[in-house]
Amino acid sequence: SGFVGMAQENMTAVENVNALFSNVNAKVEKVTSIESDLTMTKHKNLLKRDMVSKGKFYYSKPDKVCMDFEKTRDSKYIINGEKMLMSVTGAKSVRNISSNPMMQEMYKVVSSSMTGNLQALQGDYEMEYLQNATHYMVKITPKNAVKKLIERIELMLLKSDYSVESMKIVEPLKNKKQDADFTQYSFENKKLNVNIPASMFDIKE
Repeated sequence: SGFVGMAQENMTAVENVNALFSNVNAKVEKVTSIESDLTMTKHKNLLKRDMVSKGKFYYSKPDKVCMDFEKTRDSKYIINGEKMLMSVTGAKSVRNISSNPMMQEMYKVVSSSMTGNLQALQGDYEMEYLQNATHYMVKITPKNAVKKLIERIELMLLKSDYSVESMKIVEPLKNKKQDADFTQYSFENKKLNVNIPASMFDIKE
């Protein structure tokens, strides 16, 4: 979307990464839950236009995530600890998160950024930290086997409150003449420390 494109302009390297870590930690450690509007944009070269789905995002510390797109595309994804529920047009499947490498990596990045623990990613990923007047951008490049699926993940953090504004998962280039395929999640109208019913994260087939 346009606002994220704008946000990426005039980026320079963050010189003091440790200060960034401690600021993110200090701000985010007080967060126990997040509820926000969620826009998922899928860009595929094979398709003439991007697929855009709107829904809601729920997060409860430390390991519960729900992405609910039931209104626009009748799908819902829940992660609760090690278990993941995928519900697409009424067909549900429950599996261990470790069985879906792409989802597992995305979850690692989401939970590290939502809990403010970006250092946790440094072992498995190359990390690059950029900034401009309004945003931090963290470029996260897998070093492990997942790099066959994910070229990099780009996190945009708002400088005002260190919250995640968007997360873009870029796939490896299949064809040098085309852009890379990507999926972008944008989080808007965030509400912090709200009461989210436990049933939101229920995993039942």
